Amino acid sequence: MLIFAGLPIKLSFRHLPPGTVYLKDSLYIDKQPIRVVDYLEFLTHIRHSYTPRLHDSIAKLPLYNLSPDIAYHLYDSLPMDTVFYKRMLTRTWKVLSSDRKIYDVDFHLTSSRYYNYPVVNINYYQIFEYCRWRTDMVKINYAVKSKTLKQRKKYPINFKYRQVKRKEWELAMSEYFEDIGKLSDKVSGLKRYNAPEAYVTNKKKKFYYDSQNVAEYLDGDIVTTGFNWQDEYGIGDVRYIYYTKPVDWIGFRCICQILPDTINKVAPPIVKVEKKAKPKKIKKSKQGKKKGIMLEKLRRKRKR
Repeated sequence: MLIFAGLPIKLSFRHLPPGTVYLKDSLYIDKQPIRVVDYLEFLTHIRHSYTPRLHDSIAKLPLYNLSPDIAYHLYDSLPMDTVFYKRMLTRTWKVLSSDRKIYDVDFHLTSSRYYNYPVVNINYYQIFEYCRWRTDMVKINYAVKSKTLKQRKKYPINFKYRQVKRKEWELAMSEYFEDIGKLSDKVSGLKRYNAPEAYVTNKKKKFYYDSQNVAEYLDGDIVTTGFNWQDEYGIGDVRYIYYTKPVDWIGFRCICQILPDTINKVAPPIVKVEKKAKPKKIKKSKQGKKKGIMLEKLRRKRKR
C-alpha cells in the first residue's frame, strides 16, 4: 500500500466535475464563487429532509443505473432536521424601524434579485456542510446519468468537494490571471459599491474573480483580502489574513479533488518468493562407525 500511495492518479474520465475548471493534477476549481442560488438549492434539499446522516448511505449507493427518484426515497426515510436547517441559514444584523438591531436571516436569501450574487455572511461550518452535500449530489447525478459501468467511467469515480487551500488559490490566480476583473490604477476615481455585485455570465471567461466584489475564504481560517468592494487595493495587493467572523464582504468557492479510483484499481505486481534451499545433511560414513566399534573392542580386551 505504501508503494502505490505516492503514484499519480490516472484521470481517464471525459467530463469535468460540474462548475469547475482544470487547475492541476487531480484538482478542479470552481469557475466562480458560490452564488446565492447555489446555496438556496442546498437549503431546499435540507427542507426536503437531507441531513449529514445520509452521507454514509449515499456513499454505499451503486455507481450506475440508479433510479432518478432515489433522492426522494432517501429523504422519505428521515424527517426534516429543523435544527440543522436553522444552523445552515446565513444571518446578518438588521436595523428595524425603531433603530433596534436584530441578528436575522440574511436578506440575500429572501429575495430573487440576489440569485446571482455571491453568498456572504457565511461561516466555516456552513461551508463544510455545503461541500459535503455537493459531493453527495454530484455522485448521485453521475449514478443516475450512467446506465452501464462503461458510461460511468466517463465521469470521475471517487472525488470530493472541499475548501480551497492557499497554494491552490495562488495557482488559480496565476493560471487565470487574464480572466480576473482588475481594479483601476486610479483608485481615487474608482466607483465604490456598498454591497457585493451580481456575477454576469461572460463566455470568454473561464475563471471569475472580480476585484470589486467579495474576498474569499480559504482553508484554515485564511481570507484573501484586497479584492472586495470595501477595500481600495490593486491587483498586486493581495493579502492573507485570519478571519472567522461571517461578514458581507467574504464569500467562498469549492475545489473538487479527484481521489484514487475505486473501480480501476492498479493491481500490485506479483512477486515470486524463491524458496530457500535446505542445507544438505552430512552423512557420517559407516566405515568410521565400524572403526570406532573395533577400537572399543580392542581396548576392552587389553583391560582384561
